[in-house]
Amino acid sequence: MKKNKFNALLVSIFASTLLLVGCVTPTPGELINKRMLESFDDTKTMFVNFITTRREKFSSNPACDSEFYGFLTDNRLHYGECMISIPAKHAVGDITINNTQDKNQFFQLMGKNDKKEEEFFNKISAHPFDEVLVFVHGFNVNFEEAVVRAGQIRYDLKFPGEVILYSWPAGSEASIINQLMIKSVYESNFTEAKLNREPFSDFLSKLEKTKKKIHLIVHSMGHQVVLPALAKNAVDGRKKFIDQLILNAPDFDKAEFSKISPLLVNISNRVTLYCSPGDNALIASQKVNGGSRAGMCFKYDNVDVINVNEVDSPVLGVGGLGHGYYSSRPILSDIYQVLLGVSVEKRLFIRKSGPNNGENWILRQ
Repeated sequence: MKKNKFNALLVSIFASTLLLVGCVTPTPGELINKRMLESFDDTKTMFVNFITTRREKFSSNPACDSEFYGFLTDNRLHYGECMISIPAKHAVGDITINNTQDKNQFFQLMGKNDKKEEEFFNKISAHPFDEVLVFVHGFNVNFEEAVVRAGQIRYDLKFPGEVILYSWPAGSEASIINQLMIKSVYESNFTEAKLNREPFSDFLSKLEKTKKKIHLIVHSMGHQVVLPALAKNAVDGRKKFIDQLILNAPDFDKAEFSKISPLLVNISNRVTLYCSPGDNALIASQKVNGGSRAGMCFKYDNVDVINVNEVDSPVLGVGGLGHGYYSSRPILSDIYQVLLGVSVEKRLFIRKSGPNNGENWILRQ
């Protein structure tokens, strides 16, 4: 009888051990490795999904370049995907395009596939990864540059899901904008941005139906497209349908942002704002608009405001304005952790700012 009880105890212990072994919690490294569907460690050809309101131009070369999509808003959305080759040897933040030289050194545009709306969203829905990353560019960015930038961000973030570029008609017909032209181009781009608020809101409504977790990265004047659209969605009663809302150098009136920031918090699981008081482009915008810009570092309730002035570099800027830090190594390293859901105070190279400073946090050099 005692022997039977002892044997029963051994069986129980053995069964419990097997159960515990089968329920071992994976390490953080194992979870990240499982998340990474691709390594992005070599030159890679990939598709960048795009939605654009740019008006098609009459061109004999209907490719993913600015010869085909122009600088005025169309009355309909265009859907498609661009194939690009991303060089493994590119410096983080660089998007030098050269279709005839070494593909391991230069970005290359390799063609475009137009898609119908249903076909486009079916592709997004069918992807095995349950997250999607939307990128909205800023002022004076042509279609070609926007596509390559979206590809660079996906590659350098090693983002495993679909990336969608929303390209509004920023830029100018002139290939080089001098100081005399900047104000007129800025004003025309600002008008186009406001025209894109409703189309962008419509796009987000359709994207939400894919049931994917939506991350949104916005830069510069792109906030004139995105923020009013999100605020309207919040007023209409939608909640938390954006997971990570990442705002880079918002060229958006500070007072207006203060009013709508509670709505942005209601519609997002987290709002991260990268700012720089030394951003020359925002300083110029302040002079044009007559008001401080949200990207110049001010505190807002429940928004992680991070000053990147220490790591900002004009070399990575648009036209040397020190405004393009959103695609640089320090910012992408932090965004990588944002997308993983790491709390701001626990991320690498973040320190708390002083109580009298505009920002909550500082990204260390």
